Amino acid sequence: MGVNLNKPHIGRSLKIKFFVNNLRNILALCLIPLLLLGSLSIVISQRYTRVDAEQNQEKLLNQYNELFQVVASEIDSLSLSFNTNPKIADKLYNILTKTNYSYEDAESLFYLKHIIDVSANSRPYVHSIYVYYPNDQQRFLSSREGLVNLQSYLDKSWYDSYLNLADTAGFTTEVRSLHNYAFESTPTDVVSIYKLINDRNNISKKGVIVLNLSPDYFIKSFPSLSEYPNRSFYITDDHNRVIMQSGGTAYDQMLSSLRLPGQFDTLQQDNGIYHLTVKKAPRLNWNLISVVPRKSLYSLSFTLIIITCLLSVAALALCALAALWLTGKNYRQVYGILHLLESADAPDTPDTMEANPNQGHDIYAFIITHILESFLEQKYLKIQLSERLYRMQALEFKALQSQINPHFLYNTLNSIYWKTFQLTGSTNAPSRMIELLTAILQYTLDSSAKVVRLEEEIAHTVSYVEIQQIRYKDRFQVIWDDIGPFSDCEVVKLSMQPLLENSIQYGMEHTSRLLVKFKFRVQHGTLKVTIIDNGGGIGKQQLAQIRSVLDSDEDSGRHIGLSNTNKRIMLQYGETSGIKILSRKGWGTAVTLHFPQPSAAQADTLLMNDMGN
Repeated sequence: MGVNLNKPHIGRSLKIKFFVNNLRNILALCLIPLLLLGSLSIVISQRYTRVDAEQNQEKLLNQYNELFQVVASEIDSLSLSFNTNPKIADKLYNILTKTNYSYEDAESLFYLKHIIDVSANSRPYVHSIYVYYPNDQQRFLSSREGLVNLQSYLDKSWYDSYLNLADTAGFTTEVRSLHNYAFESTPTDVVSIYKLINDRNNISKKGVIVLNLSPDYFIKSFPSLSEYPNRSFYITDDHNRVIMQSGGTAYDQMLSSLRLPGQFDTLQQDNGIYHLTVKKAPRLNWNLISVVPRKSLYSLSFTLIIITCLLSVAALALCALAALWLTGKNYRQVYGILHLLESADAPDTPDTMEANPNQGHDIYAFIITHILESFLEQKYLKIQLSERLYRMQALEFKALQSQINPHFLYNTLNSIYWKTFQLTGSTNAPSRMIELLTAILQYTLDSSAKVVRLEEEIAHTVSYVEIQQIRYKDRFQVIWDDIGPFSDCEVVKLSMQPLLENSIQYGMEHTSRLLVKFKFRVQHGTLKVTIIDNGGGIGKQQLAQIRSVLDSDEDSGRHIGLSNTNKRIMLQYGETSGIKILSRKGWGTAVTLHFPQPSAAQADTLLMNDMGN
């Protein structure tokens, strides 16, 4: 055989092939399902983790939004009291402008302070509330000290901000620092919300309600509500300036380029390695922002990825060990089979050979190659020669068969025509029919075009008519419209003869003299050829069956000529063309063929010629 597995390069090459094939097969059975299962688990966990995280963050921001809506409602309530209630507004203005107070003024002041104390003392996040009307005494009402003078009060920065406020009906937010007492060394941070109110005594000026919030209350409550580590919470104003924050300042740079949602909207988006949820607090026009590192958000998915990778590495190592074991086993099998084959070719081969202990196992490409080299090349040579001889005979038969051409029929008809002419010495009905049939057959065979001019199609249809008139004599008559304006129109080749044949075949069954008329007209760029007969007509049920055959894509055993002609026209021109049938029992049948023309301009010209004629 010329193959020795004991040679190092042959044995090494064969072992590598076995190892690669075995490893590929084992990996397909073990590692690929593991990777598919792990990938599916990761994808599903990421999907549901993201949905759950988005819902969780949106729920958290909705809770804070409801809380800030309460804050806005508190200011609205105070605005209703000091802005729209003239009794309360007049009392406060009189107290702010008087230099001396009566007992009634003291009672009114107690009542007015009680109004703002209800909101300030019942809400733990409210630091203080100021109510101010422009007055010469520069006094205002405070929820902490009552009636105070601006000059002697420690917190004066709100007044400068008030003077710079634009005249608006909404809220204005500012982050400030103030001292509650003179001995304090560290100021207190507050978030001041300004709401302008009308001054009944001076319409050109506006008063103000200032609600000072303690941001520490919100900042301390956020970690207790957060379910993810390293999550940060921001509140910004309508200019995207930070009002409150919890969780450090590592994300401040991304806030300037953050896309903000519209009113009542919640926006979920990824920004680099972070996932952001932004919700608009519409009344205060604040933006509530939650920032979660994607690593914290997808911790479960990352764990699954690590586990999948470790399992894949372990599976790959086990698959490699199994492939090495199978490689040694397969190599020994191949060696034993080749040893038996070499023994069979030896001249001193015993009559009985020891059976291969590895029989029944898979036969590899390497074994098949050596079997072909040692046995098939010698013992099946005759079969190969026989197959080659068979192929040569098949080619010769195919060549001979291809010489039998339909032109044989055309030539035969010509021979019959001249033989008939010689026997009779003149043209007669049979010779004329053969002459016409020969012309039709030549028309069918000699042209490879699918479409022809109308004039050419009618000329060969007339030949068919003449054959039938010789056959049936005066039992039918064909009337032709003038085709002069339409002679250059294109029609599908051999499209009219099958329909005329149907009219003659079925029409003469119900009338002693059949009349068939061909009408031609052009409408909207389409040539319409209508074949009308006065035969027995078609009933409604049968007409519906014929129309269903035309609309069906399947071949039918009946109405083959009609169905095939319809399919040829539709294949050439599209679904808008084809055959339309109108018929009534006892009245006759009208079949219309639609042939769209190459250009609308040509169709319009034909239509004008038709109208002129």
